[in-house]
Amino acid sequence: MLLAVRFATLLLAGSAAVLSGSSARSQPTPINNWVEFRKAVAACWTVPSGTEGSLIAYRFGLDKTGAIRGKPLITARRLVGDDNAKHRYEDAASEVLSRCFPMAVTPSFGAIFGESPIYLRFVNTKPTAAYQINNNVTIFAPQ
Repeated sequence: MLLAVRFATLLLAGSAAVLSGSSARSQPTPINNWVEFRKAVAACWTVPSGTEGSLIAYRFGLDKTGAIRGKPLITARRLVGDDNAKHRYEDAASEVLSRCFPMAVTPSFGAIFGESPIYLRFVNTKPTAAYQINNNVTIFAPQ
């Protein structure tokens, strides 16, 4: 009986270790620089078909935890396609902002956010040279 209790205790402890290890792996690695930020935003964006040539740009702030401060402002918009395609493109870009933020960031990278707004453009064209310095972020559709 004592052996059965010890075995059950070890089994439960082992299960807890496995579960806690798997949940630790599911936590995203905190973003530590602008290159990682661009990659994370690009990974969140699903580009709708039939919207080639479209773009939408936002300006917004982030707090030190990687959460959006206030309401993002659309600063530019060129939507191509029929009305349905235009709505899908705008919705896909907006969804990135609502679904993918806050982003896990390191404290040192998060400290940068309070200093200036983020300028984020989603562009469905072939990649070109873009102004990609720090908080000026252009995400091109995958080709």
